[in-house]
Formats: sequence, C-alpha cells, structure tokens
Amino acid sequence: MTIERATLSDTVAREIIDEIKQRRLRAGDEIPAEGELAERYGVNRLAVREAIRTLVARGVLVSSQGKRARVATPSPAVLRQILEFRLSQKSMDLRDLLDTRRVIECELARRAAARVAAGHGSTAEAERALDIMSGANGSPEAFIAADLAFHQALSDLAESEVFSFILTAMNGALLDARRASYRGREERGKGQDATIEAHRRILDAITAGDPERAARAMADHVEETGHDLGL
Repeated sequence: MTIERATLSDTVAREIIDEIKQRRLRAGDEIPAEGELAERYGVNRLAVREAIRTLVARGVLVSSQGKRARVATPSPAVLRQILEFRLSQKSMDLRDLLDTRRVIECELARRAAARVAAGHGSTAEAERALDIMSGANGSPEAFIAADLAFHQALSDLAESEVFSFILTAMNGALLDARRASYRGREERGKGQDATIEAHRRILDAITAGDPERAARAMADHVEETGHDLGL
C-alpha cells in the first residue's frame, strides 16, 4: 500500500490507529517499529516519526528515547485542553457547558441509584467527600476539591466509562466556574450549607436506590449552580 504524499503524516497517523484497532492492542502494548511501518505504508521513516509525534500529542501513544512507541492509557487531557481553549476563545458558551453537565450528571445520578438498588457498588467515597465539604471551614479550594471528589465518586459508582471520561474533561473547564459559583452563593447570602444540603439530597436518593429522585435532585443542584453564576 502506497500513501499519497499530500497529507502524509496525518494519513500515516490514521493508519497506525487502524492498526492498533485491528491488532486489538491495549494500553502499554508496543506498536511495530518505525522501519516496519515505513515499509508497510510505502513512506519514509520521517513520515512515520512525524505521525507518531502527532499521536503522542493526541494522547494515543507514549514514546521514549530508543524504545518503540506504546499505546497510551486513554486520558481526557486532550479533550480538556480543547474545551478550555474554546472557552477562552469565547467559541463555547459556559451556559452550553453547564447544560451538558446537567445532561451527563443527571444520567450518572440515575445510573448510580439504579446500581445501588440492584445491590452493586458503594456510596462510601461520596459520603467521605461530603464529610470533607462539611468540614472545609470556609476554605474555598478545599470545598471545591471535595465537591469535585463527590461528583467523581458518583461517576465511578455509575460505571459509565464514556460519561465519566467526558465529565472528567469538563472538570478542568468548569473549575473557574465552580470558584465563581462559590463566590456567587456567598453574594446571594446562601452560604455553602445550601450546597452541602443539595449534595446530601442527591446522595440520599442514590442511597435509597431511587433513580428518578436522584436525577431530579441533581438537576436542581445544577440549576442552582447556574443561578450562582448569573445564568
């Protein structure tokens, strides 16, 4: 197979991805050597090297000096960078991002409650995060870190890999928004107790194994966050 030279490195990158899929390579597995790939695709080794660099930048491969490139562990880091960049360029609206969070987190809360109802999983990590929020003692960063940990715990409990992946990527883009909502609550005179209570309602519904109540409680929480942000 000979590849057209107009889009050489991008085309080689796509071929490498196809090869990873066809060979069912997993994280940590090596891909074929540069020379082998160059001969297979009918290109020079420089084109293969550039393609590998591109895939390393995308988080598909990891590479170290003198060793074959290996398949990377999937990471939301690249998607996170894209979301943060688009927000900074005003090509993405915070309201849209919050709406996306509502859709994802309501479904995660619903699935988490359903799993608990079926006797699977534990809410211990979410309980621990909520305890930390309650004991943050006016420290915004400690409170926000525990807030993120709470939502991550529910995501883990729901066992939805795609939703969890997207939500983790969004956390970076929404970090400044979380700080702003923290300030917004104080300016509205509601304090952090209202947020803790909102999280408690979500967790109580999940612990009770009530998917619809859990989803409603999450929707109410995200809506309040929107109010804190002035949306």
